[in-house]
Amino acid sequence: MSSEPDSLRHDALVYESVDDYVTRAVAFLREGLHGGEGAVVAHTRPGLALMREALGADAATVAFVDVGSAYTRPARTLASYHAVYAEQLARTPSLRAVADVQFGPDPAEWDLWTAYEAVFNESFAHLPAWVLCTYDGNGLPDAIRDAVWRTHPTVVTEDGPAVSDRYEDPDQLLRRVTSPPAPLPELRSIGFGRDAEDFRERLAGELAFAGVPENRSLDMLLAATEVAANAVRHGGGVRDVRVGRASGRFACEIVDPGPGFDHPAAGYLAPRPGSGSGLWVARQLTWQIDFFRAAEGFTARIVL
Repeated sequence: MSSEPDSLRHDALVYESVDDYVTRAVAFLREGLHGGEGAVVAHTRPGLALMREALGADAATVAFVDVGSAYTRPARTLASYHAVYAEQLARTPSLRAVADVQFGPDPAEWDLWTAYEAVFNESFAHLPAWVLCTYDGNGLPDAIRDAVWRTHPTVVTEDGPAVSDRYEDPDQLLRRVTSPPAPLPELRSIGFGRDAEDFRERLAGELAFAGVPENRSLDMLLAATEVAANAVRHGGGVRDVRVGRASGRFACEIVDPGPGFDHPAAGYLAPRPGSGSGLWVARQLTWQIDFFRAAEGFTARIVL
């Protein structure tokens, strides 16, 4: 591939030492910088300090991202990277990024971040970017090593780039690692009301009754309005609205009578020409959004 991609290239590198990481990352970024590309480094604070020192004068033209604040939830991680990439691409025709992936010590969360790496391929497919995801190989669990090959079309090895024979279609992988949401019998119906304004008033009252802080209530109102508008536009209207607290969080389910959709990346696709951004915004504002078919109808569950 040329040094100036016209669409996403998403590679991975498992490094065995800090020196190995720095050497490969600096060479990768400098090749792009010398060709007029933008450059992004995402790492922990100590990792960023190492890269600034290694890049020397070139560091002045590189965007640095602290992954400690970026890796909270997949939707917000994608949004953080999209903002940085968009800023870089406003100044350069293409970019290169080195992003150190933080998967965490809890095996229960590994599927979550595997899903993130998979959806990254689809979310940023339209961007002229070459992204090298890096993983510290010291103590890297076998499950994460396997996920590296399943979520990156190309993996950089000691012998050079290798095309992954285990790479999975992002939607198929997302379906495989995402569990169907469990029913929430504690939610109760409040109905949709006459129109969108009536719906927002009802939901605002429930949020206040549940003691949700005003700023978080506004986030839920904005997200739910986007989801309800989507149900009216594509699902034939809103059949029911259910709300309540579940596992300590406020939840709102919006049910429509339509056939629904089978797109596990819905709301994770970065804004682009010809594509709406309503669900993308809704995911940034809330903790989690699930779309699923239930006996009552196609359901969007929004959790704050």
